[in-house]
Amino acid sequence: MKSLFGRTGPARFVRELLSPPSRGQAPEPHRTQGLAERRKILIVDDDTVFLKALTLKLEPRGYGVATAVDGADALRALRDENPDLVLLDINFPPDISHGGGVPWDGFLLMRWLRGIENVGKVPILFITGDDPGDYRERARACGAAGLFHKSQEPEVLISMIERALNGTASPGEMGLGVNFQI
Repeated sequence: MKSLFGRTGPARFVRELLSPPSRGQAPEPHRTQGLAERRKILIVDDDTVFLKALTLKLEPRGYGVATAVDGADALRALRDENPDLVLLDINFPPDISHGGGVPWDGFLLMRWLRGIENVGKVPILFITGDDPGDYRERARACGAAGLFHKSQEPEVLISMIERALNGTASPGEMGLGVNFQI
């Protein structure tokens, strides 16, 4: 039976994001980038614990982080923050707080984000707690840079982010390959 967050949920991912390095393991390198060189990532997810945990993992690595919890917030943040990359959840609950009129979905948001002048080419990595196989073809068809399952190790996501920002990723490495297994 699937939980609200998919089969495994984000609990393991969040635990790993917040845990310190184990003994014998070198701490994560702290990059000393200037503010002008700092790459900014916009994370769009309705789970505030996931947003905070991922922010705490990315900021020490030298990334600037902006967050959004729904579609309207994401559109505002994209215009205001001018991110270099967007991490976009696929599933959002009904937008009850704003009248419930817009059924947000990561693919709909991506289409809207692509339409904003000067930001339409920002790489977008989808993130999901559901079975990524259900979304792989749609993500590939709409031009996503990658697809990440929340049950994977946080280091996999960070590696995907770095490859997407550097333009060195192949679809198979980014979760979009036909035979990619999670």
